[in-house]
Amino acid sequence: MYVHEEHPDADETVLFLHGGNVAGWMWHDLAASLPDQHSLIPDLPGYGTSNAEPWTTIAEVADSVAAVIRARAHGGRAHLVGLSLGAVVGTVLVARHPDLARSAMLTGAPLQGVGTTTRVLGLAQIRLWGSPSYWRVMARVFRLPEDSVDTFVETGMGIDRVSVRRAILPQVYGGVPAVDLEGLRRTQTPMLMLAGERESKTVHRALTEVTSRAPKAVARSVPRMHHEWSAEDPELFRRVLQHWLAEREPAPELTSP
Repeated sequence: MYVHEEHPDADETVLFLHGGNVAGWMWHDLAASLPDQHSLIPDLPGYGTSNAEPWTTIAEVADSVAAVIRARAHGGRAHLVGLSLGAVVGTVLVARHPDLARSAMLTGAPLQGVGTTTRVLGLAQIRLWGSPSYWRVMARVFRLPEDSVDTFVETGMGIDRVSVRRAILPQVYGGVPAVDLEGLRRTQTPMLMLAGERESKTVHRALTEVTSRAPKAVARSVPRMHHEWSAEDPELFRRVLQHWLAEREPAPELTSP
């Protein structure tokens, strides 16, 4: 698994997990702006520079990321930050390897799966993933900054569509099995589970999958934000993350879910 690294001489490690339509590059600017944090940013199997590595299962990918933490994080532990697919992987990683996570800030995780309409539309769109025009339209939908659109298009077209069609989307759309979350009951990892105020009710409902299990998990809503709010308002995301890393408490601008 390819891993990008920032500020290797800094203190504690933050490991960033990307969403399902992008790759690790989505976190590069944020990580570069955090000089006090050692950052590890993997490209998950099927994505970016890891696109030749097939996706297996969410649990096995979480185990692979755990191996990266053991090998490369300072002290063999890391703070986890993830969005969408990355938030799902991060949640399962905490459940399976609670000793490796100093904390976790995870947003937009559809842990209960998605509805039929979303499932049908999502699988149908895979046929368009070989078209640059499709990815440029999606860049506007996700409100990506102009200087990241070309990278978004390039990495989008490079995603392993076989893995997405046969494994990634069916697993995410079907929801995370309860057995893969039960380890959360044994963790003392501080967890901040987030959902943009304007994203789907499915994601908001799924927050309880973690807060009902993990003793130190809290849930918050991000006012006015959609699913891809790390791109929609990067400065807000940075502030919320920095507050969490410093205080292990939700930033005051967040609201109750």
